[in-house]
Amino acid sequence: MVDFLKNIFAQILIFFYNITADYGLAIILLTLLVRLVTLPLSIKQINSTRAMQRIAPEQKKLQEKYKDNPDKLNKEMLELYKINKVSPFGGCLPLLIQFPVIIAVFAVLKDPKIMSDAIPGFSPFFAGLVDLNKSFAQLIKEGTGIAAYIIPAVIPILAAVTTYFQSKLMTAGQNTEAAGMGTMTMLMPLMILFFGYSLPQGLPLYWLVGNIFQIAQNLVFSRPAAVAEQGGEEQ
Repeated sequence: MVDFLKNIFAQILIFFYNITADYGLAIILLTLLVRLVTLPLSIKQINSTRAMQRIAPEQKKLQEKYKDNPDKLNKEMLELYKINKVSPFGGCLPLLIQFPVIIAVFAVLKDPKIMSDAIPGFSPFFAGLVDLNKSFAQLIKEGTGIAAYIIPAVIPILAAVTTYFQSKLMTAGQNTEAAGMGTMTMLMPLMILFFGYSLPQGLPLYWLVGNIFQIAQNLVFSRPAAVAEQGGEEQ
């Protein structure tokens, strides 16, 4: 499955490069295409997350009321989910379906030979400034000069920062500590930062563009729900 998707994304990336003659723009277009294709799944995940946030206060009350009776607590929780037509795992399924896509794109961008073997005279540069086939660590080792480090240094930082804000948007209104998400909200940006500096620059660029798209997506699709909930509370 992953190999099949990898071949498809490789051909799409080659197509975009042939149109733009810029590897960075080709990666950006590929990222946007992937995000648009998986948009219905992402919206379903957002809706599921918001639904769980709405019933969070009731969950907390049940946990306090039946803290000494786990069996009764589980029964009441299931009833709460049934009444509100939500599933605690509703947000996981869309994410699991997207996982092979993420792995396939990762495999394409991590392998510089895919593009160089397919395109004679292939240039891995973004706007003629950043070699996206090299990691920041490689650039430092090669000693290509301070000017050549600036953009490669900034891209992973921006990818990490946008990862943090995207995570905060997804968990807004939740008790992140109780849900065990507080640590992940801090850990994920650090992981992105680490891999962004140790892997080819094409990957943090993909993460950065994807995060920006997802932040905009969350703001667009979450706002109507928030307004509707606020209106319901006022009534």
